[in-house]
Amino acid sequence: MGESPVGGVVFGYLYTATTYVFALVYVILLTRLIPLAQYGYYNTLMAMMGMIGLFFPTLGIDAAIAREGAMMHSRGLSIDDHYAALLAISLTVSTLYSAALIIAIPLYLVSKIPSEYVGLVFIYAIYVITAGINGALSAYLWMTGRLASQGIGGIVGNMTFRSVEIALLILLKSVYAILIGMATGQLAALIYYLAIVRHLVSPSRGIALIRRGFRNYLSLGIQNWLLGYLGSIGGYVITYIVYSFMGTTYVALYGLAGYILGAITALGGAVTNVFGSRVAHALGSGAVNGHRLIHDYAVAAISVSGILAVGAILAAPLLPLLGIVHGNYAEAIPYGVALFGTAILGSVNSIYSTYYWVSGRGWLALEVSSVGIAVNVASALALLIINKGLGLYSVVIASYLGSLIPMVIYLLMNRESSIYDIVINAITYLFLTIAGSLSYLLIINSWPLYQLGIFLVSLIVTYLLKPIPRSVIDQLPDFARPMLMPFTQVGE
Repeated sequence: MGESPVGGVVFGYLYTATTYVFALVYVILLTRLIPLAQYGYYNTLMAMMGMIGLFFPTLGIDAAIAREGAMMHSRGLSIDDHYAALLAISLTVSTLYSAALIIAIPLYLVSKIPSEYVGLVFIYAIYVITAGINGALSAYLWMTGRLASQGIGGIVGNMTFRSVEIALLILLKSVYAILIGMATGQLAALIYYLAIVRHLVSPSRGIALIRRGFRNYLSLGIQNWLLGYLGSIGGYVITYIVYSFMGTTYVALYGLAGYILGAITALGGAVTNVFGSRVAHALGSGAVNGHRLIHDYAVAAISVSGILAVGAILAAPLLPLLGIVHGNYAEAIPYGVALFGTAILGSVNSIYSTYYWVSGRGWLALEVSSVGIAVNVASALALLIINKGLGLYSVVIASYLGSLIPMVIYLLMNRESSIYDIVINAITYLFLTIAGSLSYLLIINSWPLYQLGIFLVSLIVTYLLKPIPRSVIDQLPDFARPMLMPFTQVGE
């Protein structure tokens, strides 16, 4: 049975919001109990293990199978073979990846990762296998349109993860607490998914489906896989560039800045997940207005991301004042604030790339994303070489360039009338976010008056633009509609 698309967005973002409530405690403990160098080694090791994972790809076959399953489900057909195929792929790839992580231990040691961190590799291997199984179960819920249930699984996993992580940080005072918490969270999510799905199939049942449709799945799926692959490798390369040019301290600061940014970008991930499912079901049933879907989801994601970003800029200085971020870790806050504008650009790129892939034109999305990733990595490296004094702001500038270029290309490729709302909203909220960031970074003693003023202006602008589509309002519970109606066009 399908569930409300908005419920999928709400629960998809709520699990991240819940995580960040716990994260306040986590960051307090992290910045007090974990030395900056130790956190830097942890992030470097995670980047190295992530790069190894790139050698064990699914090539997007799993994503293509899930897409086809969603379309078949919309026509009332059985998707058990698709479900079984996803389980077979996940188990195979995650097991091989976990084995490779352990075999590569000498590589970590040669890269000057201290031997006391080797135990993290074994814990991460357990996490990978469990997460692989959860990925297949989560994909089954996605195929059947049970997006709220899918989001609740994330909430269960993240609450367990953070609870265990916080307790172990106090007991162990080590980064081991982070990975043990991650593995435990995946186990909790697995228990939830098994309880909610209540429908198990043998992975071997899906092998025939994979063999029969391998070429078609590979042709379509590799596009989606390459999108994620290039994005991941771009992130890992930038982390390693920071490690090479500036050392573990700045890797730690960059990692925490990205963590701060995640509070905003997580909304885009939740929206894109629901957007992809809706497009797949609409294509399967033969009833889709792609430009309308893109407009509604993109404009809503831009406006809400913008308000969240400006609000986060206003709240960011409270982190050290309230003792949430402690000591040298506070140096990460300006970088996190400076990155907030990229969330607005990224929300548009995610909507377009998802639509192109689900509608069978993934190569176009891949080409556009490749340009953005190349610009991001190349500009970060060039800026550090030309002016090392820019430090992490080189990475910040590169992130904006890498996000802006793809958005411009997508908009030039889609010149329908609906893009004007997207352009106006993107420019408006990007300007407000950058204004808030610069006031925090450049004007001494500007907080909180400047940032509060920009936040109020943002609310007024949202009221005047009324960017939230009526299609979103109509899917909300009755009690929530009055709060957002002032920001929606009457009679839309």
